[in-house]
Amino acid sequence: MTKKTLLAGLAITGLLIGATARAELQPRANGAMVYDTQTNLTWLADATTGGLRTQADALQWAASLSFGGFDDWRLPVVAPVNGSALQLDYSEDGSTDIGINNNGANSELGHLFYASLGNTAAGPTQTGSFSGLVDPNSPVGPVFWTGTASEPGWALSFFMGMGLQDQLATDTLAQAWAVRVGDVAPVPEPGSVLLMLAGLLAIAARRRQG
Repeated sequence: MTKKTLLAGLAITGLLIGATARAELQPRANGAMVYDTQTNLTWLADATTGGLRTQADALQWAASLSFGGFDDWRLPVVAPVNGSALQLDYSEDGSTDIGINNNGANSELGHLFYASLGNTAAGPTQTGSFSGLVDPNSPVGPVFWTGTASEPGWALSFFMGMGLQDQLATDTLAQAWAVRVGDVAPVPEPGSVLLMLAGLLAIAARRRQG
């Protein structure tokens, strides 16, 4: 094996490992699902699969969904940003649970919108490999249910068109989108990648010698 070939192989290895570490959203099942490596959540790639439903109907649909060989789907949820109780006052810095820029991991839809996809409150300019995140007929929609109740008769929802997390009456029709915890496909370990590259380099070296 020549020094040049070895250096090239090491460079490729570094690029592959680096790309794996930087890739937050990874397609799964031929693009039918998307895995977020930051939050360890797998989303349906088509956000319109569940259709428009009341929140109770959306909760039931997600809980009974069997997709891709998994039956532990649910609606995305919101944990209180302060760690104790939901703060239902409006803010624009993500300091409460109502408003824009709720980009922390406590808000699964907010984190996906702002952190993983890289959008701003101006709207979903980045949709990745997802479909159904833009409503050309509504500047504020589509609106997605969360599984988090806020007040009696109300639950938190996410207005994708403006990056807004807000309350919505539970009898309103909004989009049901399913998510589950964990990956849905095995990820090659770094050692396996290195072994594969070593084999390729050995083959290349033999060809050069021949």
